[in-house]
Amino acid sequence: MSAIQTIHVIDDDAMIRISLQAVLEAAGYIVQVHESAWAFLNTLKNDAFGCIVTDLNMPQMSGIELLCEIRKLRMGMRMPAIIISGLMNARLKQTGEEQGAFRCFQKPVDLDALLAAIHAALVHTYGADENSALCD
Repeated sequence: MSAIQTIHVIDDDAMIRISLQAVLEAAGYIVQVHESAWAFLNTLKNDAFGCIVTDLNMPQMSGIELLCEIRKLRMGMRMPAIIISGLMNARLKQTGEEQGAFRCFQKPVDLDALLAAIHAALVHTYGADENSALCD
């Protein structure tokens, strides 16, 4: 498993973090959980890869603010992000996508759709599906 398949789950709700971690690990991903946007930013390295799954509404820094901050800090380096929220609407979805979110989902999240979006985000950002080489 490569660093590209690391999923960073950022949510202030511990139950969401635990649940998503279990689902993503069962799907074969390496998972790192963070209780806030700041906690994630404090661990972000310039050579970090993977995908972010972040809550939209968190104390101190929202998921959209996090995407803006990542763009500033990484100076052009890409890391796909998926936003999840209990309060998703068309305006928030559009704003999230304008700020670089690959997809936006309403909570409770359809886990199959989330897994498909993560896979698509990784392939779109980093190139060919590395798992497909195993089947050739």
